[in-house]
Amino acid sequence: MTVRKVYLKLVALMGLWTLALLPIFSSQTPFLSRNLPEEEFLSNGLKLIYQKDTSSAITVFQILIKGGQAVEPEEKSGLAYLTTRLTLEIPDQKKVRDLMNQASRVSMTSRGDYSLINIACLSEHIEETLRVTTKIMLKPLFSGLRIKGTKKMMNYQRNTQEDDPANVAHKIYLERLFAKKGYGRAVLGSEESLKAIKKKEVKNFYDSYFRAENMVVAVISDLEKAPLIKILDEYFAKLPSGKPAESKPNSVTIPEERQILIEKDTKQFFISLGFPLPKITRKNFALASIVENLLGKGVGSRLWDLRYIEKLAYNVNAQATQMKDGGILEAYLETDKEKKEVALEALKKVLSSLFEKGITEEELEVTKINAKASFMRENETKVIRAGNLASFEALSLGYNFLSGFFLELDAIGLDEINTYIKDILNPEKRVEVVIGPKD
Repeated sequence: MTVRKVYLKLVALMGLWTLALLPIFSSQTPFLSRNLPEEEFLSNGLKLIYQKDTSSAITVFQILIKGGQAVEPEEKSGLAYLTTRLTLEIPDQKKVRDLMNQASRVSMTSRGDYSLINIACLSEHIEETLRVTTKIMLKPLFSGLRIKGTKKMMNYQRNTQEDDPANVAHKIYLERLFAKKGYGRAVLGSEESLKAIKKKEVKNFYDSYFRAENMVVAVISDLEKAPLIKILDEYFAKLPSGKPAESKPNSVTIPEERQILIEKDTKQFFISLGFPLPKITRKNFALASIVENLLGKGVGSRLWDLRYIEKLAYNVNAQATQMKDGGILEAYLETDKEKKEVALEALKKVLSSLFEKGITEEELEVTKINAKASFMRENETKVIRAGNLASFEALSLGYNFLSGFFLELDAIGLDEINTYIKDILNPEKRVEVVIGPKD
């Protein structure tokens, strides 16, 4: 028996154990089979996705605003993040301390197709938490001082992210494959783009996209649905109705320059190969998940041999970023300076072999098990699960894709996945990013 077949059997056993034991040791995993999410609408038309989860006395809200980088004006990258962040700037510091003392947490992020506000609190403090957070969210203070302070924070955060080569490479892929438009714009903008954003543009963005028909609220709570809807209706009733401005579709462009070297003062090299992904559908989401797990998710993945057997890397991974109009598949490794060239060629060889030969029925079944186990582990927490419920809805997959993902995986056959691999891993579409010290 080859080493690879031993890996496959080991991964299959680990995945099966995970699928079997998670429902026993975690009271949160039944989300796939019972306590299914339900859709409701508040009085102003705001869509609510509710799931009951009594595993803890905690309520989590994920408030999604459709838009993100895809709708930002030219040369105004960072506008979606800036505007959303300002809706969380609570002016009363006493209220902020009260929320902290009650263990209430508020955070946000912005992505290609949407921005997401996360509110988590003890269920007993839900009304006080919503009273404070929605007051500023529905009537934010877009003062020059607050805008300036938030821009400063974004510049600092962006500079910090530049220390992570994986973040740098991901940003490069977005910029190159989407020609610095739409998805290709930086989430946190640049110093130049933030300087170009004025108070009027922040207000216009807020007025255009923070509307009931353009938002989704996913909530997971131990509280019953009826009283929860009554509370939400009270605090979100003032959210204006009306449809947002339409966004232009994003399109993938294969850049002329497909080999990018970034010099950084580090002792190691980060080596990555990236490929564009097609528009998101339920089928394409499942296909990309299979390839992501097949390539770089743990023991038995195609990249694992480069680390464990060939000793060419101390870290290997694959990541699929899926957005409404397209996405990116990244396969990367981190290695020592003296192994750079050999590691790069080895990484290319793994991808080329998969492109040319595809996978076997056995490997497909093992990868499906691994993908299911990963999906279950990822969605154990209320925060992640609520975020996925909202994002699946915004990406036109539907919130019920959370419970339908396994069925989509099971429906994929060997010919279908190998055809997908042949299309996605085409070397003519490949972009290479290498980050490390000067030779």
